[in-house]
Amino acid sequence: MLEDQEKGISLSGKDLMPTKANEKNITSMGFLMLWIGIAVQLVTFVSAAQLYPALSPKNIILACILGNVIVAGLLTLIGDIGTKHGIPYAVVIRACFGYLGTHIPAFIRAIPAIFWFGFQTWMGAYALNVIMEMLTGYSNLTLLIIVFGAVQIINTAMGIEAITKFEWLASPSILVIGILMQVLIMKEHNMTFAGLFSLKGEGGVSFGYATVVMMGVYITMTLNAPDFTRFLKTKSSPNEKSWWKLNKGSFFGHTIGLVGSMLLFTLIGLTSGVATGNWNPIDVMVETMGKNSPLLLIVCLAFVILAQWSTNISANLLPPGYIIVNFFPRKISFAMGAIIAGIIGLLMQPWNYADYVPQILMVITATLAPIVGIMFTDYYLLRKRNLNVEELYRVNGQYKYWNNINPAALIAYIPSGLSVIFFPDYGFVSALIISIVLYYPLMKYWICKIYHQPEITGKFQEVQIQDIKHEV
Repeated sequence: MLEDQEKGISLSGKDLMPTKANEKNITSMGFLMLWIGIAVQLVTFVSAAQLYPALSPKNIILACILGNVIVAGLLTLIGDIGTKHGIPYAVVIRACFGYLGTHIPAFIRAIPAIFWFGFQTWMGAYALNVIMEMLTGYSNLTLLIIVFGAVQIINTAMGIEAITKFEWLASPSILVIGILMQVLIMKEHNMTFAGLFSLKGEGGVSFGYATVVMMGVYITMTLNAPDFTRFLKTKSSPNEKSWWKLNKGSFFGHTIGLVGSMLLFTLIGLTSGVATGNWNPIDVMVETMGKNSPLLLIVCLAFVILAQWSTNISANLLPPGYIIVNFFPRKISFAMGAIIAGIIGLLMQPWNYADYVPQILMVITATLAPIVGIMFTDYYLLRKRNLNVEELYRVNGQYKYWNNINPAALIAYIPSGLSVIFFPDYGFVSALIISIVLYYPLMKYWICKIYHQPEITGKFQEVQIQDIKHEV
């Protein structure tokens, strides 16, 4: 059993420990359905609608495809940590930032998720409010935000199995109703795809900016991909040397689930924005179907509720739930962490910033890109996919660095994030590259000389052999 060795710092708790073989119970198909459920949400709809008319529909679609293919690739790369080692993001990041330094990137990652939980709860409650008003004539949006938020929090607190089961129900329904929405909007407004994609953009927004905005929706998930892949059932052993054999289920789930769903909802949002000039999907539904098809309107509003629910429980409550546990692993369970995250998300009242979704996504991408670069460099370029997992839970272990903080990570993070000021439209690229260029030499030629890192110096296998002999 791994135990803490220093009073004042707690690193182990039942929800942070490596997953066991019998806990890896999400099949490849289940993982795909999970990602469809995660990716079908209305932030994408809103983003696409708000990018038009500054950018042409064709370029918005291309930006969606490019941005999300990049994100899917990063999800699979970082997800290997969970598949191979079975540890969550809150623990993984200790190797890069140190035992206490880990709280910095954890906090940076948690804030967007908590923000989007509140935002998407508002959208789901907005849809519920419209339904309630149609059926009863009564309206109380504030009450419904609280009730809908509470239901999602309870669902998440029940754990990953409850989340996965819900996605199996929600995902197919959401896709079917999403396609129905697209057909109805085009029919109501006499639109054709040829006419839609012949429209020109008015300028003011670059293709790079749109790509980064589209990446911003799920770049947050890149960091905590291990939170999900650690439960993924694979036919290969975690000791499998072939990266592809170990991660092909993760790759197909991320690529098909994310890119396909994002493309569909970008198209729906774009069509709605062009047809009505309104970015709010609920208002668009009321305008399109309210008078002639009230029953159909209720069905589509139910889709909105399912879409927000399915995304929130897996993408916006589960990750910060684990992060909050990591602050007090012996005192807080995952369920309590999810409850705290949900309450904060509602208290933030993010719906007050609904007119600025692309700008918010741009900021999120800029702040998280350096962490992605640091994690990738540390795990792939320096440690060659090896992690001394036991040391991640040992307070006086090798990842203590300077006062439990890794200076290399902080030094690499700051200029990487600031680079976005100078290259706003391509902030993700600049932040990613600068973080890699800075972190690699700082770790290899400075930190490793002071704080022994056997995975990096090439002596990790020797350490493992010595440990085995010692146990014998």
